Amino acid sequence: MTDTDLATRYRAYIDCLNRQDWPALGEYVADDVIHNDRPLGLPGYRAMLEQDFR
Repeated sequence: MTDTDLATRYRAYIDCLNRQDWPALGEYVADDVIHNDRPLGLPGYRAMLEQDFR
């Protein structure tokens, strides 16, 4: 992946968050995501983000 590809992908992830497009989150986040040393999995990560946006 080139630096340009990485930057484009990162911006798409940020856009996904800003739009709160939670169903698309799996395009950017692994099913077994870990956040701050806590294994959340994609459903837990999504729930955390949804809570943050309230």
